[in-house]
Amino acid sequence: MHLRIKSKWLFATLSLCLAAGGSLLSGCGGKEKSKGQETASAQKGAESQSPNGSTAGQEKLTESSTQPEQVAEPPKVSRDIPHSTEPKGESKKKPSEAKVANGNQLNGKDDSQVALDKLNQLVDKFQVPPVWLKEVKSEWDVAEKPWKEARLEIRRLLGVNTEEARKEGIKLTWDYLQKGEMGDQHEYGMYLFLGGEPIWAVIAYRERLARTDLKYPPFFGVVALASLYSDHGAYEAAEKVLLKGVKMRPPQKAWYEMREAEMHDALGDLYADWGRMDQAKASYREAIRLYPLGKPPYGRHLLPRRAKKVQAKLDLLSAASLASTPLNDGTYNETALGYSGDIKLSVHVASGKITKIDVQHQEKIDQNACKVIPRRIVEKQSLNVDGISGATVTKDAIVAGTLRALRKAGLN
Repeated sequence: MHLRIKSKWLFATLSLCLAAGGSLLSGCGGKEKSKGQETASAQKGAESQSPNGSTAGQEKLTESSTQPEQVAEPPKVSRDIPHSTEPKGESKKKPSEAKVANGNQLNGKDDSQVALDKLNQLVDKFQVPPVWLKEVKSEWDVAEKPWKEARLEIRRLLGVNTEEARKEGIKLTWDYLQKGEMGDQHEYGMYLFLGGEPIWAVIAYRERLARTDLKYPPFFGVVALASLYSDHGAYEAAEKVLLKGVKMRPPQKAWYEMREAEMHDALGDLYADWGRMDQAKASYREAIRLYPLGKPPYGRHLLPRRAKKVQAKLDLLSAASLASTPLNDGTYNETALGYSGDIKLSVHVASGKITKIDVQHQEKIDQNACKVIPRRIVEKQSLNVDGISGATVTKDAIVAGTLRALRKAGLN
C-alpha cells in the first residue's frame, strides 16, 4: 500500500523566506530587488531566523519525544475568481473531510468545483480586517519603528505558539500594511498563513496574483495560493494555478530551471494529495531532474540538496506499509534536514512496532511538530499522518528521517 504524502508546500516556501530575510525566493527580504536581480539564497532548511540574525548552527539543540505535550493598497479583485481554509488548529484536516470521492459528481458539479464553491463562500463571508483585530493590544510602536524591525518581531510572535502572540503578530502585519511600509507586500499573505488565518491569506494571495505592477513573476504567490486551494480539496483550481506557474519565466535565464523545478515539486505534492500517484511521481522526477541544472547566481550549491528532499518524497510514495512489514527490534538513528538545521531522530522499535521517537532539533516556528508528528506516527504505527498547519517541511523531514531509520529496521 502506498504511503500517501499529506504534504502542503506553502509553508515550505514561506519558511524559506523566514530563513534569512532573503532567499532563493524573489523578494523575501524587506525590499524587492530590481528586475533581473535575486536576493541572496538560504537553504531550504531554516524554519526561521532569530531576530538577532543568528544562524541555525549557533542555536542550541532542543529535545522532544513522543510523550504527549501537556506601499500602496493593491487593486481589489473579486473574491469569487476561480484562482482561487480551515480555522486555526493543530491538524491540517485532509480534503476527504471536505469533499466527496475523487471524480464524483454532486448536483452536476465535480467534487473539486464543489470544494472551490465552498471555499468561495467562506471568502465571501470573511471580513477584512476581522472584528477581533481592534481588541488586540500591543506595545509595539508602529508609528516609530520601521518595517525591517517589525517583520522580525512578527516572526518572533508567531513562533511563540500562543493565541495572544498569534493575534498580535497578525495585528502588526495589518498595521504595517496600512502604514504602507511593507515593500511589495509579499509578506502580507505569508504572515496571515503562519498566523493561522488561511481564509484571509486566500484573499491576500488572490489580490497579489491579480496585480499587474509586480516587477518579478509571483512564483511564491502561485505556490501559496495553490496550496491553500489544495487544503480545501479544490484540486483543479490548484492545478490550474501551478500550470500557469510552470510557464512563468524570471527576467534572468539563469533562474529558469530552478523556478520550474519548484513548480514541478509543488505539482508533485498536489497530485500526491489528490491521490494521483503516477502524476505525482512524474512531477517529482521532473523536479529532481531540473534542480541540478539550475544556474542561479545565488544558492546554486544548495540545489542538489533540494533535489534530495524531493527524492525523499518520491521514496515515501513507494514505501511499503508498516502494517505488512515486521520490523527488527532496536534503536535506529537518522538525521533529516529541517528548516533551521538537522533534525536528529532516534526511532525505538520493540516487539516489531515503533514504541518511541526521540527528536533533537533547532526548529523555531515548528508549531510543536517535533512533538506532535512523532507521537502520531507511534499512535498510528504509520508514516501516513496528518501534518500541522505552518510546519510542513518540519513534518516532512521527520517522516522522511523516520522512513530511513525504519529501513535499517527491515522496512522495504
